[in-house]
Amino acid sequence: MKTNSIRPLRFSNSIFLLLLFLTQAVLAEQQPVLKYNVTGSGNYYPYYIDDKSNPGILPELIKQVMQLADVQVKHVELPAKRTVKYLHQGNIDFDVISPEWLSQTEKQNRKFSYSDTLFAVEEYLVSLKSSVAQWQQLNSIRNQPVGTVLGYYYYDDNRFKRVDFHSEQQLIQALKIHRIEVVIIDKLPALYWAEQFDADISFGALHSLGNLKIRLRSEHQSLLPKINAAIKELKNSGSLDAIINKYTKTIPL
Repeated sequence: MKTNSIRPLRFSNSIFLLLLFLTQAVLAEQQPVLKYNVTGSGNYYPYYIDDKSNPGILPELIKQVMQLADVQVKHVELPAKRTVKYLHQGNIDFDVISPEWLSQTEKQNRKFSYSDTLFAVEEYLVSLKSSVAQWQQLNSIRNQPVGTVLGYYYYDDNRFKRVDFHSEQQLIQALKIHRIEVVIIDKLPALYWAEQFDADISFGALHSLGNLKIRLRSEHQSLLPKINAAIKELKNSGSLDAIINKYTKTIPL
């Protein structure tokens, strides 16, 4: 009698374990692997660096956010212009952007949802120090040629004449050799590349003061609560500040 009672119990346990395994396998298959890009221009120091050991602020930050949120992701390296195209077409699932860079129409695009703020960024009109006095007002660039990065958003690029370069590095080089008089560039890349090329730059008017956020295709917006909780945890623990400080401590602010 004992033998007969044990066999059904063992059989039941085996069925339970099998069902548990199958359930976990199905859930794993259902969880999407989100594709993303944060390379910017490819010379987007300190936000992105082509170095696997020290890849920059955004790769390290996104990795930690998604690990905490238990979201599987895969980075896809793309030039800036193609990143925008792929995101709109659904070939990638998210990028990182400041909504303040966008036109009102693009801000209201229902294809996308936004995470909580990662950190703040500042974008300026930048020129050589010898001519910076004439670029202290945003209106000064109206109808003027302005150095920009190919594929980047500029909320007011209908006001000036875009002169596209491939990267922030090239913007600073162009200033130094007087190929362009003024550029729009984030403060940190401007300072970094100016030091690398010994370019005597100075800051004019603030072009945008914004907050970097994860821009997620709206079909994945159910993941935002987990992503936002992960961002909050990284902020509260000091991990986010530690990542930023790691890459900005050598930039002459």
